[in-house]
Amino acid sequence: MTIDTTSLADFLDLSHRPDLGIIAARWLRPTTSGELRAGYQLLLNHAGTCSACNCWLIDARRRVRVDLSDVHWLTEQFYPTLRQHLGHHVFLAFLVAPYQLEDAQDDTLPAMPHTHGDYCSVHQFTDEGEAVRWLRSRR
Repeated sequence: MTIDTTSLADFLDLSHRPDLGIIAARWLRPTTSGELRAGYQLLLNHAGTCSACNCWLIDARRRVRVDLSDVHWLTEQFYPTLRQHLGHHVFLAFLVAPYQLEDAQDDTLPAMPHTHGDYCSVHQFTDEGEAVRWLRSRR
């Protein structure tokens, strides 16, 4: 099993699991909006270096607080760029703490799981095993 790991500053760890076809992004601490957005750009750049890696596990449990403006940035600005940058549909499994599911409630956002256009599908999980199984079923 080969695992390629990249540490980005002190707030994000990226690893590629070619055996599973998954990129894992693990937030290491709470982040500012600027760090979050920079981290997602780094994740996108990292995904571009991995061949056909369209399954992302995003461990957000250490981010603690969900900022709805960042969630809207993801859904309205970041997600729509995925296909143009990577050339394929991306599946994102967010690993969150149970209380984060409640924090992220917003009637303007679609219920999970959700497919955004032809560029990505998103789901939330509180169990990493379930998240990985969902991602592997999308390969």
